[in-house]
Amino acid sequence: MTDAEWEVYIQRSLRNELQLRRGGTEAAIQLENSGYGIRIITKHSGRGGIGFASCNSDAEFETTAKRALELAKQTRSSFFELPTKKKLSSVKTVDSKIARDPEGATRDYAEETQSLIAEEKHISLTYGKVRTYVTNTQIINSRGLSCESKGTFVYLEMTFKVGSGPGATEFWPTRYARQINQVAPNKTIKEWLDIARTCLKRHAPRTEETTVIFSPPVACDVFVPTLGFHASCDAVEQKLSKFSAGAPVAPELLTVTDDGLYPYGLQSNPFDDEGYPQQRTSIIEKGVFESHTYDQLHAQTMNSRPTGNGMRGKGFGFDVDERFQAPPSDGTTNLAIKPGEDSLDTLIRGVKKGIVIHHCAWITPNPLTTRFGSEIRNAQEIVNGELGEGIVGGTLSGSALDLIQNLTGLSDKAEVVSASAFGCVAPYMRFDRVQISGPR
Repeated sequence: MTDAEWEVYIQRSLRNELQLRRGGTEAAIQLENSGYGIRIITKHSGRGGIGFASCNSDAEFETTAKRALELAKQTRSSFFELPTKKKLSSVKTVDSKIARDPEGATRDYAEETQSLIAEEKHISLTYGKVRTYVTNTQIINSRGLSCESKGTFVYLEMTFKVGSGPGATEFWPTRYARQINQVAPNKTIKEWLDIARTCLKRHAPRTEETTVIFSPPVACDVFVPTLGFHASCDAVEQKLSKFSAGAPVAPELLTVTDDGLYPYGLQSNPFDDEGYPQQRTSIIEKGVFESHTYDQLHAQTMNSRPTGNGMRGKGFGFDVDERFQAPPSDGTTNLAIKPGEDSLDTLIRGVKKGIVIHHCAWITPNPLTTRFGSEIRNAQEIVNGELGEGIVGGTLSGSALDLIQNLTGLSDKAEVVSASAFGCVAPYMRFDRVQISGPR
């Protein structure tokens, strides 16, 4: 074991962005972004010190490395070794269309989107953003590791005006994906327009406990921060995890995997942000908790092995091409919820009275308590197994750990999704006894 170890995380990317305003293009932006994240681990007095600093200029590299070293000398933590070179799995992370012609892929998507919206009578685009990324990542460290990967992303943000006059409202969806096909305009934009149309005839919800179906983005926001935290080794170290191996935590219907190799998953990559191979780790199998996730530090200090979960830039604190600005820590890759056997229509037909929630305002559950509360932005009532009027307003509240106890159905298709949280593969999820609050 040496007295000091170092790691350099290098990220270079190209962004292409079109900003849309009503029926035209307001701005076209192309940005090359690059940066270095430098981590140094020192050993002194039988303990360790960890220092991290970042920069986005070659000229600042030496100064940044010195700053990381000074920080390492001033901190105290457990000493641990960085990973060595290991065999990596192949994983799909690149959309050839974006990689080949990012500017053209961005332009084509924007044009098709505007064409679809132009056909609407009661819905217009106030503002929109279509952005593609091509990212290249490299990690090198003092133990001889050197690994590289390439990825593509697309980001969508739309603000729709629904209706006119004093009764008008807005619908503001966002989405990240790794490839165009995941969010093709004739799929995702049409789906968003369908949701927006439900707002033309809408009402506020009643205050009651009822059956609720979460869309995949809502499931992402509720479960990535909560199940991810309680499945983390960080929670175990702090004696805060509600999960222990072999303990039942949900109905048999629920199976959850941390899947760093999911094809075109938002967090998929051959290696994690420390250079250790990403993998599939079973978290919950048929309602029973199986295992926690580990980064390098916790694996070595807790007598376990890494699971490829040293992740940078959790959530939307950093964009996908700004991960070099954050040090790695234990976190989920893609939280993958296994689909069920029923179609969404079948899930809806099984509900006498309830709602489908398409979108909420920023759901930010407390990772420890798993409690949350959020405004319902877009939903639809279910009456006798059929969808009815739109629901806007009121609040959704509860606890993620309570919700999974009341899980009664999963749709048969899972989607790679993002919302406020990042990195999830989820189906529609149905729960009983969910608290909805409204003025009625």
